[in-house]
Amino acid sequence: MSEVARRSHWWRRTILSFVSGALSVILLLVVAYFGIRKFDTGGRLPERQARTKAELAARFAADMKDAANENRADIAHQVQTLYARQQRDPNATLDFLLLSGGGDHGAFGAGFLLGWASVDGGNALPEFDGVSGVSAGALIAPFAFLGTQADLETIDRLFRNPKPDWVVRRGMFFFLPENASFDDVPGLVRDLRSEVDLKMAERIARAGSDGRRVLLIQATDVDMGTARAFDAVAAARKAVATGDPKLLSDILLASAAIPGAFPPREIQGRLYADGSIASNFFYGGPMDESDTFGATWRREHPNAPIPKTRYWVIINEYIRPTPVTLQPTWPAIVERSIYVSVRSAEAIALRHLYTIAEATRLRGDGDVEVRWVAVPQTWKPLNDRPFDKETMRLLSAEGRRLGADPNSWMTKAP
Repeated sequence: MSEVARRSHWWRRTILSFVSGALSVILLLVVAYFGIRKFDTGGRLPERQARTKAELAARFAADMKDAANENRADIAHQVQTLYARQQRDPNATLDFLLLSGGGDHGAFGAGFLLGWASVDGGNALPEFDGVSGVSAGALIAPFAFLGTQADLETIDRLFRNPKPDWVVRRGMFFFLPENASFDDVPGLVRDLRSEVDLKMAERIARAGSDGRRVLLIQATDVDMGTARAFDAVAAARKAVATGDPKLLSDILLASAAIPGAFPPREIQGRLYADGSIASNFFYGGPMDESDTFGATWRREHPNAPIPKTRYWVIINEYIRPTPVTLQPTWPAIVERSIYVSVRSAEAIALRHLYTIAEATRLRGDGDVEVRWVAVPQTWKPLNDRPFDKETMRLLSAEGRRLGADPNSWMTKAP
């Protein structure tokens, strides 16, 4: 046999062996897959009843109508309560705290609030009229809403001490498509339910009893493809009435349910995932100009000056993507693309908030200030491990340092 023939024969045998081996592996995986589907349901959620397109369309229309009505009612009440406050204090302002998502980088926001609480005078931590939280920011929001030193220390301590079982991989076959997520969060659920208990629900309900203080937690209704701002004060009142605070903690867990990584939450027949899917911080829903705070104030109290509105935005992440040298593999490209898209959307949302502020002023509907802070671009984590205790403690300390310095706030759009 010639050298060329021998080489040709060797290549044919090699290719046939490779194909045969590959088919055997595929066959074994298929058998294993269907066997696991039959016997392993630990990561699966119950199958949900399908809705018709007509039912979903009707639900969507009702959701939009309800959201608009709730916005108008909230603004009307804010106008009345702030007017009463203005009679006592002519310099009264309307203050909103917006807390973004950021996963384990929520340690920054928790530390920042604790540092801010140490500031005195005109730059001191205000008593917020409204607090909104998304994802990691949702976990912080109830504690910021209550606002005592003990509350701020509690949430900072929680972020500084992540437990090993906060996030656990679903075993060898975590990747099966029937699983609700790659990971489960038993430790996070345990620790969150321990803190957000009936006593805390009672305190939230009392804090919102005058109607002045609003606590909104954004999750994403993945059926409708829309953001849902849960009224956490109403959820707290329900917890007090029923003696069961589970709904309140479920809302927080739904907002923090990172798609694919953490399990979604079904609440009142709806499936919810991370609030950051819709937007990484919540600053209000769509409304007509005639329904805004300034326009409503001018109608109700035409002879009284419109109080200043102040938005305080804490971004629990970098505001710009950190530069890297990326390898041309599809997992790296997909992961990087999602990261860049969230950072870009965050900056666009801040610019939009500044545009709203300017448009409000030009319409004569009052002054609106926007101040924001984010994880400094110069800050570097110790490693890339998620929920790494030492990294989270360093980030909390960085947040506390910046929170104690009033000059940390940015006043111009990114």
